[in-house]
Amino acid sequence: MTPPTGPADVTDPTDATGAAAAAAAAAQLTTAAEGTSVAVLRGAPAAADGPDAPVLVLGIGNELLGDDGVGVVAARRLAAPPIPGVDVLDGGTLGLMLMPYLAGRHAVLILDAVATAHGQPGDLVVIGDGDVRRGHGVRATAHDIGLVDALAATELSGCAPRHVALVGVVPESITDRWGLSDLIASRVDAIVDAARAVLTEWEVEVPGHA
Repeated sequence: MTPPTGPADVTDPTDATGAAAAAAAAAQLTTAAEGTSVAVLRGAPAAADGPDAPVLVLGIGNELLGDDGVGVVAARRLAAPPIPGVDVLDGGTLGLMLMPYLAGRHAVLILDAVATAHGQPGDLVVIGDGDVRRGHGVRATAHDIGLVDALAATELSGCAPRHVALVGVVPESITDRWGLSDLIASRVDAIVDAARAVLTEWEVEVPGHA
């Protein structure tokens, strides 16, 4: 997938100077991101130069490292059925290279394994806007820290999402293994339900969720 090349400035769409600076900054990372792999799990069809959906759900993690991949698994499950106005992406371990996908969104919801300081393995955690942007609760892995840097880059470029949240679970086992542990696999539905609740709070119409 080719990253978006012209992110909208949702913070102030009337500021042409700010929008141009944001687009230029995003374009630099877009060029660097060519050849990387970000799987579109669910996105409404759009023209090549058309806008992204206003809301992004981003699954983060490495499925080759056991429970590290829980965010990607949860995003995959959330993607069916489609949610109007929402793109669901498998961000894998790209970290900072995700900046072009974050830029210009109205809201970004991250699904990921969280730091063990948040509780016991299997505990569900919802982290609010400010804490996510500051990296509170984010694990000390290259892709998680890179995601925080990507969010900071959108702030500096004037194209930051207005709302950010993270829904995740405390992992049981991060090891060289494909697939989740039984405990964390049993918590995926809870992550998806919590994600749908956050989207509903953001006034997204989620099918089957009141």
